[in-house]
Amino acid sequence: MKKRREAQSSALSFIDCICCGFGAVLLLFILTAKKQIDVTLDDIDQTWQAAEILQEAIEETQAEQKALERQIEVLDPQPETETTSLAELAAKQERLAKQVENQSQALEALKSEEPTEQPASLDRPTASQHYLAGLRLRGPRVVILLENAGSMLADNASDAVEIMQQGTWQESEKWQRARESLKSVLAAIPKGTKVAVLQMADSASPISGSPDDPYIDPYDNAALISLLDRLENLEARGGANFTAGMRVVSELPERPSSLLLITDGLPTSPAPSGRGVTEEDRVQLFNRSMATQANYPFNILLFPFEGDPRAAGLFWELSSRTGGSIIVPDRDWPAI
Repeated sequence: MKKRREAQSSALSFIDCICCGFGAVLLLFILTAKKQIDVTLDDIDQTWQAAEILQEAIEETQAEQKALERQIEVLDPQPETETTSLAELAAKQERLAKQVENQSQALEALKSEEPTEQPASLDRPTASQHYLAGLRLRGPRVVILLENAGSMLADNASDAVEIMQQGTWQESEKWQRARESLKSVLAAIPKGTKVAVLQMADSASPISGSPDDPYIDPYDNAALISLLDRLENLEARGGANFTAGMRVVSELPERPSSLLLITDGLPTSPAPSGRGVTEEDRVQLFNRSMATQANYPFNILLFPFEGDPRAAGLFWELSSRTGGSIIVPDRDWPAI
């Protein structure tokens, strides 16, 4: 028969120690929690008591304030509210008067800075105005030679003579188109480019700027207005003397960078004495006027005149040789 193992005293003692320790911890937790609950209840009671005391103090203060207000009403039943309102109104009126004065001074200052006359300007061309795209008007100086001979009044000689006899040159559709084309060119000139405009009939002279310096800035409104006034009163009459026009161009204080001729055909002046101008005469006059080779682009806006078949070919040759271009616009351009 096997022997029963005896319980070891050391193992029992360890279990007893663990149980005792756990019991001690549990007892400590119970005592601490109870104490915390007691402390929390005490704090709540103290807070309620303080709140009640504070509320009583507030009520007493409000009662004292109401009593004081009643005493003030008894002593001064009509406070000076009216006086206060009047004082506020007076201060406001003074501020408004000061503002009006400041605005009046500012207005006077603006009036003193306003120009005496409103500047005029041209409508700048749009991309649809394709006629001007082909012109080779390079800067910094452009010369525009506008023919204002009698032939610029109509497409044929009989109608032109009739208009001159009637004195209705201002109503001529062809002459209006020529002047409007000049305005369109001026409007298309890029900034930084100076322009000289010359009229050319039996003689030639500047209609822009001054005789000594006809170059102007087309974006200078004062100079532009002066040019447009002269253009409006420029009459078309007599013959077309290309030699006189090119002479004035050559005598300009600064050589042009490019030139535009607005014309309707070959020159007719000076005419041979004792007879009329023939087609061959006109070709000779043209060649004589262009004897000096132009070293700048020569552009032509041609409004054709009947009975001048060689004009287009000679002008095309001139523009090709100088690096310019020739444009024959449709009858509906420019609009008038």
